[in-house]
Amino acid sequence: MKTVIYPDKDTDLSKYEYINSEIIIYDKTGSIDTTFNKTDSEDIFSSVENIILTQNCIKDGAYDIKALKEACGNISDKIRGDALIVFDTLVPPRTVFKMSKVIDEYDLMPELNIAYTSLIKEDTRVIAGINESSLDKVRQLYENQNEDIKEVKHIQTAEIIPILQNTYKDTLIALSNQIAILSEALTVDLIEAIDLANLKEDIHLLNPQPVLNQEIIRDSNEIVDLANEYGEASQLSETTRSTNNYVPYHMAYMAEKELFLKEHLAMFETTVAILGVTNDDELITQSDNASLILIDDFVQRDVEVGVHDDKVTKEIIESHGAKKITMEEAYDADCIIVMTDTEEYRNIDPEKVQKVIITALPILDPEKFKDVEFSSVGQYRLKEGEML
Repeated sequence: MKTVIYPDKDTDLSKYEYINSEIIIYDKTGSIDTTFNKTDSEDIFSSVENIILTQNCIKDGAYDIKALKEACGNISDKIRGDALIVFDTLVPPRTVFKMSKVIDEYDLMPELNIAYTSLIKEDTRVIAGINESSLDKVRQLYENQNEDIKEVKHIQTAEIIPILQNTYKDTLIALSNQIAILSEALTVDLIEAIDLANLKEDIHLLNPQPVLNQEIIRDSNEIVDLANEYGEASQLSETTRSTNNYVPYHMAYMAEKELFLKEHLAMFETTVAILGVTNDDELITQSDNASLILIDDFVQRDVEVGVHDDKVTKEIIESHGAKKITMEEAYDADCIIVMTDTEEYRNIDPEKVQKVIITALPILDPEKFKDVEFSSVGQYRLKEGEML
C-alpha cells in the first residue's frame, strides 16, 4: 500500500515516520527536506491508495483554508475513485465537507473515502470518516503511531474538538477575570477562594490572567465567526472575548490608582515597565493582544513605556510607541506590570523595585513583597481577620 503526503512548508514530516504504509512525498517545487521518497509528478495521485493533506490552515493567527482548497483543486481530477483522502490539519467545523465538494463537486466518485484526523492531546488522536470504509482505512494508517486513537461518528464533530478545548480555557479565564475585578471592590482574596473552591471534584476554576496564547484567542473568535456564518447566537463567546480584552484596561486603572494614592504621581509624569507580551514561542499576531492593548493605552496618555519580552522584536515594540528594555532597566520604572508567567518574572527582586509593582496573575509571593507597594489582580491584600 502506498500513501502520498501532500505537505506544505509548515508540515512536520517526522510525525509520519510510523504511518502504516509506504510513504511518498509530493514536492512540486523541490523545496521540502525529508528522508522519505519524493516526487514532483502529479501522476502519483492516480496510482496510490491514500493521500494525506497537511496544509497549514492557520495564517497570522486566524483560520485560512485557501492553501488547503488549492491542494484539493490540484488533485480533484487525478485521484482514484476509491482513494482515501485524509485531512490531517486543524480546521473549523465543516471545512472537510466544503473541501469534499472541491474534490468531487458532483458526487461522481461514490466509492471515494474521506477522513479527518487531528491530535487533541499530546498522545491522543481523534479520527472520523464519511463511512465505515474511510474509518477503517484511516485507523489502519495511524495505528502504529504510538497514540491513543479515539473515534467519533462525524468528521465535523472531530473538527470542532480543538476549538472547543481552547474556547473552554478562554471562558474559564473570563469568569475568573470578571470575579477578580469585582473581588477588589468586595475586598476578597480570590486566589485563596479559588484554591478552596477547586476542592470540589467538579470545579476546575483557573486563576485570573491575561489571555496571551494566540490559539485560545483564535478559537474563541472562531466560535463567534461560525455563529455569525450560520445565523446563530454567540453571546457567551462575545462576552468572554470582551471580558478578557478588558483586563489590560483594568491593569492601567490599577497602576494609576496605586501610583496616585501611594506615590502621589499622575500617570503622565511616570514611567511604566511592562513585562511579557506573549505566552507563545513568538508573537503570532498583534490582534487582541492584552499587553499591546495596555501599551497603547499608556502611550495614548503620554506615559513613558518600556517593554521586556525577548520573544518580541524591537521594531514591533517601537511601532506601539514604547521602548524595548532589559530586565535591569525595568527596575528603574515607577511602576512594573507583570503580564506573563516566566521563571525570570517569578524571581523579581523586591529590593530593586523602585515604587510600585502590579501583577496580572498570581505568580509572586505576597509575603516576600510585604514591604513593597505590590498588588495582584484578584488578590486583595488584607491583614488576617480584617474586614473592610
